Amino acid sequence: MKREDIIRDIHALDAKLSLLEEQYGLLSADFYHFYRAGELEQSRDFIRWAGFYEARQERETAYRQISYEHFRELRRRAGLGSLVLDPVGS
Repeated sequence: MKREDIIRDIHALDAKLSLLEEQYGLLSADFYHFYRAGELEQSRDFIRWAGFYEARQERETAYRQISYEHFRELRRRAGLGSLVLDPVGS
């Protein structure tokens, strides 16, 4: 999976999480803590919410791994100079 695809997925998941956060008045990290602790019911919304949250965490981990490799390559190419970050697709 490419960085751009991961970023697109993260933004889509953020939009879904944001709607649920507004609907229930709770940030996703707090919801997930209570959900994993078994303190919330197993409603359809909550199961979906937990899935979106877990998917976002997985995408963020993948993004960090790919970005780390990308920046390591940019540093190698730059030597002692500044890193050159080109727009995607250039």
